[in-house]
Amino acid sequence: MWAGISTKWAGIRYKLRKPFAEFLGTAIMIAFGCGAVAQRVFSDDNSWFTVSLAWGLGLIAAIYVAGNVSGAHFNPAVTFALAIFREFPWVNVPIYWVSQLAGAFVGALIVYVGNRSALQAADRTTTVGIFFTGLQTAEVTTTDAFIFEFIATALLLIIILATSDKGNKPAGSLQPLIIGLSITLIGTSYGYQTGYALNPARDLGPRFFTALFGWGFGVFSRQNWYFWVPIVAPFLGAIAGAGIYDLFIHSSVPSPHTPEHLS
Repeated sequence: MWAGISTKWAGIRYKLRKPFAEFLGTAIMIAFGCGAVAQRVFSDDNSWFTVSLAWGLGLIAAIYVAGNVSGAHFNPAVTFALAIFREFPWVNVPIYWVSQLAGAFVGALIVYVGNRSALQAADRTTTVGIFFTGLQTAEVTTTDAFIFEFIATALLLIIILATSDKGNKPAGSLQPLIIGLSITLIGTSYGYQTGYALNPARDLGPRFFTALFGWGFGVFSRQNWYFWVPIVAPFLGAIAGAGIYDLFIHSSVPSPHTPEHLS
């Protein structure tokens, strides 16, 4: 019986290996990133850099786990931009999105389980920010937040495309490290005002989790229905960033200015 189950599972896993990789990688990224935010909240550590560093390192870990299988998108906006600019198959876009959202949901669940007692003892309005993004200070407006998310996601896509561009000396095995450190850099430069989503799944998956696990569906109307910003701005920013990179840098053939072409 177990042999039959194992064979069936092997067949399912083979067919769904890429979505499974997106699911697991996204869950790992969220577990480390939101886990770091939880540690910051419960330890009264006010260092924003530690949170940004954790998001970057968490992404590096996730890329090494799943990158060679699925391409390590972990982000619906990245998937969308790659479908537009890099011929990623449109037929795979919906299942990637579902996998990313589900992974983000499970990542939030992992953080919840690991901090359950502290979360139950703390004020809900304080702990809700552990899981999803929002306006961090009274001085930041929704328009400001949209601009921050747009710019930050555009920068991220430029870096992603640059490190994988065969005409621009691709980063190879260093790509996970470069992208992860870039997430930390973006976080320290543009992240504090919003908590920097850069990723619709990173915000929406945990937001759905909080709605179902005690915080209620008011999480969607919070801060004047802010939830749409980390969905729309990253999509538009990703398209803009990819478009900018292709306009100024990208070539479909190896660059004649790389060392091997100059020798």
